[in-house]
Order: sequence, then structure tokens, then C-alpha cells
Amino acid sequence: MTTTRTRALGAGSLLVLGLLTGACSAGGSGGSNDSAAASTEAAVSGGGADRLADVPGAADAPAPANRTVVKVKAVIKTGEVAVTDPDLDRARRELDDLLVSLGGTVDSEQTEHDRDGDITNAQVVVRVPVQRFDAAMRAIEGLGKTQHSDTSGKDVTTEVIDVEERVQTLENSLDRLQSYQRRAKDVDELLRFERDITARQSELQSLQAQQAYLADQTSMSTISVYLSTPEKYVAPPGALDDAGFLAGLEGGWNALVDTVVVALTVVGAVLPFGVVLLVVGLPAWLLVRRLRQRRREAAVAE
Repeated sequence: MTTTRTRALGAGSLLVLGLLTGACSAGGSGGSNDSAAASTEAAVSGGGADRLADVPGAADAPAPANRTVVKVKAVIKTGEVAVTDPDLDRARRELDDLLVSLGGTVDSEQTEHDRDGDITNAQVVVRVPVQRFDAAMRAIEGLGKTQHSDTSGKDVTTEVIDVEERVQTLENSLDRLQSYQRRAKDVDELLRFERDITARQSELQSLQAQQAYLADQTSMSTISVYLSTPEKYVAPPGALDDAGFLAGLEGGWNALVDTVVVALTVVGAVLPFGVVLLVVGLPAWLLVRRLRQRRREAAVAE
């Protein structure tokens, strides 16, 4: 009996000790949470948005975020194809049909025609889905005799991830700032929050514009197509075609010629008015001068 009673008392003591330990731990944890919340509220009420960065868990703290996951590489693809063919009207129609089948569009076009209305030269910039870029290049090369073909790609995966992460961070930060603004206690706090919100909204809009540009460039590739007849083929301009002494001399001469042409044009436009003024104005001036001279002579005679 004594042994049984001793064991019961020991078990009861252990149970009471465990309950007290748990209560102390809970109390400490609750006190910490309350202290953090109080610190945040104090920062909000005492210093506004400018002091939130100094408080753990305030407006600039990382949110439980949706991390950006890029499943495929983001690449900006561009191409350039020069094709010659005697019948450019047919080649141009086939290019339109090709774009329809690939889901592409014409971004810009410069076309020259002869007196009969036939195409003699065309420069067409087209956009096609990036997944069909290679197929589009092969099809365009088949429009006639390929004189030049070139492709390039720029990997912007890191840039896409960075922009998307910054957009998400700013969106979360704005949500928290707006939440604190609703709890502002005076006009000064309200104005400080308003300034911070306006600045971050401006930055967010800039990043969203950059995000939209990257999305467009990585989803639709760009191909420059040069169409010409065999006898009028001109190679596409290179990066250094307009560089060097001779290129500078040619550019200066062309500028001088343009200046002279403009000056002669102005003279030609003004000359008819000058002739009219000379024909009408000179006799009128002589008549007025003669009348004044007579008046002076009459005044002297009197």
C-alpha cells in the first residue's frame, strides 16, 4: 500500500510540473507575439512608413510569397532573310498566307512599285510565335532564292525572373502599406503613407511595363524579310555599313546637297512675290517720290 501510494504521488507531481512548464512556455510565446505587434504598431503610430523598415515583420518584410517559377527558358529570337524572285507579287501573297497559317502578323512594311504597279522591292518585318520561329524561317527561305539568312537569340530568363519577383514584392508591399494607412492616427501619418504608396505605385507601373515588353518579345519572334528581283538585289545593311571615312564623306556631301536644294526651293518660292513687288512697288515708290518733290517745290515758291 505504501509503495502504491508513493508511486501515485510521484505521477501526480510529474503531471503538475508538466502543466506548469507548458503554461510558462505559452505565456512567454504569447508575450513575444504581443510585443512584436506592439512594436509594429508603435512604429506605425510614432514614425509612419519611414520607420516600418526598422521593425521586424513590417511593410518591407518578405511575404509568404508565391515564388516565380519559370518552366522554360525565356529567349528573344530574331531573324533576317533576303530572298530574290522574278515575281515578287506572288512571293508577297505567299508570305501573307504563311503568316496566316503560323498565327503571325505584319509589324511594318516598306514596298516599292514600278509604273505598272508591280512590286520591285519590299522590306517586311513580321512577328511569329516563338515556338514556330524555325518553321517560319524555313518557309520564308522557300519563297524564292535565298541570298542571305541569319538568326540570333538572347536569353533573358534571369531578367524575366528578376522583374516578376520585383513586381510581386512591390504588390505585397503596397498591400501592407495600404493596410497601415487605413489605421493612421493623424494627418501626418496619412500623408507619409500616401507618399510612400505613390512612389511604389510608380515603380510598380514601370516594372509592369517592362514585364509586358519582355512577355511580348519572348512570346513573339521578329523576322525582317527583304524581297527583291534578282537584278535589283541589294544586300541587307550591316552594322558597320555606315561607318568609316568614305561613309562620313558621303553623308556630308548628301547633307550639303540637301541644304542647297532646300535653299533653292525657298528662293524659288519667294521669287514670284519679289517680281510682283518689283513690278507694282517700284512705280508706286517713284510716284510717291515725285509727288513729295512737287510739294517741296510748291512750298519753296510760296
